Amino acid sequence: MARVFNFNAGPSTLPLSALERAQKELLDFEGTGMSIMEHSHRGKQYEAVHNETIALLTELMAIPDTHQVLFMQGGASTQFALVPMNLRTDTHAGDYVITDVWGQKAYKEAKIVGKPHVAWDENKEGVWSRVPKQSELKLTADAPYVHYTTNNTIMGTQFFDVPQTGAVPLVADMSSDIMWRPIDVSKFGLIYAGAQKNMGPAGITLVVIRKDLIEKGRTDLASIFRYAEVAKNNSLQNTITWR
Repeated sequence: MARVFNFNAGPSTLPLSALERAQKELLDFEGTGMSIMEHSHRGKQYEAVHNETIALLTELMAIPDTHQVLFMQGGASTQFALVPMNLRTDTHAGDYVITDVWGQKAYKEAKIVGKPHVAWDENKEGVWSRVPKQSELKLTADAPYVHYTTNNTIMGTQFFDVPQTGAVPLVADMSSDIMWRPIDVSKFGLIYAGAQKNMGPAGITLVVIRKDLIEKGRTDLASIFRYAEVAKNNSLQNTITWR
């Protein structure tokens, strides 16, 4: 069989070695007599895989001790809603730098639960042709966070410089370009990305969040949607989707 390399913006091509290992272990994971997909998410076999994955991500992304890795479900689209649900104030649901369809969708979700502010949007009949300069951003001093999309798969534009937001936490949707180059994670309050483009198969969302934002998160929402609940349970508050 000739392997096909998929360069689409959706699910990515996976390394052949990873696929062959998964194939080999599908019936018997490390001599346990069953697949990793059949193990309890609270068992020691899966726990070892789970914690190793967190450790490898921490190493690859040079994630500092100020941040925590979370595994969540629902893709980046769910994070469009969970970010404002967790981080908004009663009067402000974040500054939004809208440079594409995905940023626009994130802003619309924030409008459902609070009052977001548009920091930049140059939409012309559904087309965004560029990303803004730092001087063009209209940021508000009382914003609980600033949200932007690092790479726009539909329009083909990408941020090469991290926006400067001062003391306001920066939230980044990195679904399509996470880990394509080294980044300084300490510059971000929260990073989220669907795994399927650069990290693995679809089914899980990576969230890297500053610990102080976890502690300050709102509590007036269902516990399953709280970053604090996910963090407290090491992302195992319910059966994890992707393994």
